[in-house]
Amino acid sequence: MEDILKEITDKQKEISLLYTRLRRTMRLYEHDTKLLSIQKINRATEDLKHVCETLDVTTDRVCSRERSLDVLIVRQSLAYIFNEKYGMTLSSIGLMFNRDHSTIINNVNRVKDAIWLYEHKGIDSGLIIKSLNSICEIVGVKEIQFKNEE
Repeated sequence: MEDILKEITDKQKEISLLYTRLRRTMRLYEHDTKLLSIQKINRATEDLKHVCETLDVTTDRVCSRERSLDVLIVRQSLAYIFNEKYGMTLSSIGLMFNRDHSTIINNVNRVKDAIWLYEHKGIDSGLIIKSLNSICEIVGVKEIQFKNEE
């Protein structure tokens, strides 16, 4: 009976030790995830400024409620790049542009729709395709490869 109790006690200690290691690993993971998110946001903020300077559009205009075509295309293209290429959450992109996540979903989907139309129907819907690759080049992200161009 003592052997069984000792074995149970040893197993409890082992489980306790594993649990402690797991909690420590989870804390490190959470810390790394927060650092990664901050790094993504910092990079995106710098890229937003760089794109605005290059395209001669102010960041205030891009982050405002303005809906002029030049501002709209920059905002939609950047939202797409930040989400698809940087892996940023829709909420964090929304914070950058003073929008809620549902507006960012709409922006990203508009770019995806334009890409789909271009790939499957050969329709270049406005300036989005050309602008998207120009902005990719400005921020140093690999340009979008379209299926019909491979």
